[in-house]
Amino acid sequence: MLEKRRFFTKGGILFATLLAVTAFFLSYFKVFQPVELLAYDRMLRLQSTNYSDDVVIVAMDEKSLQEYGPLPWPRDIHAKAIQQLTKADVRAIGYDVLFNKEKDEGDAVLTKAVAENGRVVFPVVIDELKQDGQLIELQPYPQLYQASKELGMVHFELDSDNIARGVYLKSGLGEPYWRTFAAEVLDVANGEETFELPFDDPKERAPSFNLTKIEKTHYALIPYKKNKDYFSKISFTDLAEGKIEPSLLNGRVIFVGVTATAARNADFLPVPVNRDGQIMSGVEINATLYEGLSQGELIRPIDTLLASIISGILVFFLFMLIPRSMPRHNVYLVFLLAFTLIFVSWVMLHGAGRWLPMVTPGIVMVAGYFLWVWRAVVTNMAFFRRTVKRLQLEVSNSFEPDVKSTFEQHFQFWKRLKLIRGWSNNERDIVDFERSIPVEVNNKPWLVELDSHTEEEKRLFYKLYEQSTLTEETEDIQGSVIEDKVAQVKKAIAKVNFLRRFVEKTMDRMSDGIVLLDMAGRVFYANLEAKKYLDVKDGDDVFRVLDQLSLQSSTEWADEIKQVMLTGIGREVQAINRFKNYYKVGFSLLDNIEGQDFIIINLADITSVKREQQRQLEMIDFISHDLRSPMTSVLALLGQYRSKTSRLTIEELNAEVERLTQSSLSLAEHFLMLSRAESGIEMPLYPVELLNSIDNALAVARPIAMEKAIRLKFAFSDYEDTWLEANEDLLERVILNLLTNAIKYSPDESTVELSLEEDESGVRLKVCDQGEGIDEEQMETIFKPFSRIRRHEIAKIKGIGLGLRFVKAAMERFGGEVSVQSKVGHGSCFILTFPHSVVVDDEMTGIS
Repeated sequence: MLEKRRFFTKGGILFATLLAVTAFFLSYFKVFQPVELLAYDRMLRLQSTNYSDDVVIVAMDEKSLQEYGPLPWPRDIHAKAIQQLTKADVRAIGYDVLFNKEKDEGDAVLTKAVAENGRVVFPVVIDELKQDGQLIELQPYPQLYQASKELGMVHFELDSDNIARGVYLKSGLGEPYWRTFAAEVLDVANGEETFELPFDDPKERAPSFNLTKIEKTHYALIPYKKNKDYFSKISFTDLAEGKIEPSLLNGRVIFVGVTATAARNADFLPVPVNRDGQIMSGVEINATLYEGLSQGELIRPIDTLLASIISGILVFFLFMLIPRSMPRHNVYLVFLLAFTLIFVSWVMLHGAGRWLPMVTPGIVMVAGYFLWVWRAVVTNMAFFRRTVKRLQLEVSNSFEPDVKSTFEQHFQFWKRLKLIRGWSNNERDIVDFERSIPVEVNNKPWLVELDSHTEEEKRLFYKLYEQSTLTEETEDIQGSVIEDKVAQVKKAIAKVNFLRRFVEKTMDRMSDGIVLLDMAGRVFYANLEAKKYLDVKDGDDVFRVLDQLSLQSSTEWADEIKQVMLTGIGREVQAINRFKNYYKVGFSLLDNIEGQDFIIINLADITSVKREQQRQLEMIDFISHDLRSPMTSVLALLGQYRSKTSRLTIEELNAEVERLTQSSLSLAEHFLMLSRAESGIEMPLYPVELLNSIDNALAVARPIAMEKAIRLKFAFSDYEDTWLEANEDLLERVILNLLTNAIKYSPDESTVELSLEEDESGVRLKVCDQGEGIDEEQMETIFKPFSRIRRHEIAKIKGIGLGLRFVKAAMERFGGEVSVQSKVGHGSCFILTFPHSVVVDDEMTGIS
């Protein structure tokens, strides 16, 4: 019993547990993923060489390029190939070529050939728009879409090393709508029997309907074949020109695609099987995936969590077993088990079609064994070695003023501070100085010519001089290994003590960007924030760094630094860089740290504060002008009326005063609405019926429209009730703002039309007018405050540029957005989009 207790000590159990947990996390977070992938590639290549009798690849190869020229080819050439395949009565055609746009008269011929065949599958490709990075699904042009039998997604996943090993069997923008291209080809090849995906995705979730990302499910690894001639290949030109006997293709499944590496739009990807350094064409990958689906050979990776648990359990039991075996047998046991795991992984890969990554637990077992041996050998010195290593690591990762300054740099810094006028290290130059004193810096004689000093400057000079003569005492380390380590510990402790005291004082004054200087004006530390603001690195001259900023005062950087050094009192100035960013720069003095002084430069970015101040000033100027103008006009009219110099009747006077008062009231209301929408105050949101809000807004807008004989058009009977999570007052004001804007900028006797739409993006309300429209340049600014269209200002159309800003702010509070579609001369259409997340079901409103 005593011997068994020794085997299962707390330390041994803890060690096994730590290694098991390490193996779990290394597996779960795929730390050794590159090695696992490399092992997978090597295991995948260990397979027999065979051939496929079912699939034939029609290759757009170099021979075809020589015959027909560079891609893309005329569509009638593709039609000829499909007609030949129709004659051969093939089972299915996977035509891996994208015809997303109508091109020439050959489109009709191609469409007819596809329709007559009735077994052609075309790809759907996800592409990225160049101007804004938005994703888009590219499909065959409509007539070809209708003629094709099926469409399938062509999208292969690249691993971290940019090798295509797997594919998602279902994918698409916003939702996994499309099955993979090879699955659709297999569905067609099966005839009446519908092909179902070979497994369910346990992680399948509700689609996001977010069109900016690809939704993917049913991930599987492609069972690549080692034999590069696994599939029969024929040249596209031989097929199209009728040089292939149709009977040879009868009943086969055909994949058509580009294999010529010289093709401009060829799609080639690196794959895990060795092709003598060559990459594989997309059509071959699709054919391989088809073969794997049809033969049930797809490889599914074991769930990451399950694989991680298995790794942890194996490692735990190994290191619980090691203490029970003889020490001389442990190394064989560890390596035998590690290689056994890799062999089991290979058997599962080729026998069961499941990939279980076992390299990580194998690495942990081998590394853990050596760690176990090291632990057993160096137990008596473990604490001492860890202590030394920890101290050395702490010192090496810390900062210290170890930038070595030359004598000339010291003197140059003093001269910039106007403490000295010159210096020399040659006695013959003494005649060149009217008043000089001999000094010794690090045992080297110098002649220094002093400037005229105040008492404070003299004390500063001699203080700097004393610090420049300090030399670091070095101690030769000699003796045994233990004595050397003890000496290293002493040295490390001394440095740590210095750094601790230094950091304690620095932290008391630290804010934003921090740059630390020694007394030679050299930078020896700059934090990350400082490096964001300035181009600064250790050893830089402080004036080179500060010259990247322009002071907003009449002083110079040298004056600011000198005053801090003279008085020891911190200073703050404001500066601006070449990108028009404003900074508050603070200088502080750290004195007497182990007999040395240092300067702290604090940098704070105040650009947003400055710009906000400027914006507020502009807003105040704008408000004061627009609010005062109508009131001044009212007073002027009243004054003219009292002095009887006005020709207006009392009715005309009242109308004019009312118009000017309404103008001031409208301005105040716009500011109030905008302030309410943009405020951070919580706003109650509740179910609001959209049609009712539209009706209320129309009721208010109709009298305004009647003045210009404008027709407001909205067919209530065409739509059902739509409930939104919103604020009724704010929603009605948003719609009314768009209506009044449309009326204001529309010609007399025109029409303003409202309409509702619903799709995967949500519910959209459109307000369209027949006005002059908005050019692209103005469309970028119309939602900003105080922004108006230039030609409306010239035409003296009333407005202050806050209405659309209010609409944007209110829609953001609802979780929606506002956009505009317009073309100069063809009117404008403002669109309110409410995502499905704010649409409320009728049952949830409590209203029947």
